[in-house]
Amino acid sequence: MTKPTTYQPIDPSELSISNDPYTGRERTNEGKYAEIFCKVKQGQRIVCPPGRAGAIAHAYEKWLVKNLGAKQPVIRTKRACDDGKGGVWWLGEKEAKKPETVWAGLKKAA
Repeated sequence: MTKPTTYQPIDPSELSISNDPYTGRERTNEGKYAEIFCKVKQGQRIVCPPGRAGAIAHAYEKWLVKNLGAKQPVIRTKRACDDGKGGVWWLGEKEAKKPETVWAGLKKAA
């Protein structure tokens, strides 16, 4: 018994030569969602297909850090909202806590 192969050899008669120059691929540093991310304001919902909120949230967080300088953006998601679509919200940034050390108690005594 032999295994069926999925390999299909390329027929040389299907090949041809062209003088078209290589144009490369178009690539942007902002990402494919940059246009919508630029328009949305903090607290607004980005409406997305149901179940895709996690992927959009990850891209949004990376974009906020890179383009707006947000250190720890707070992003919240819902897989499906009341309208049946997903949602992504930027709620702000996490507040940095002061580090608690053993020296904090000594400052009170002094």
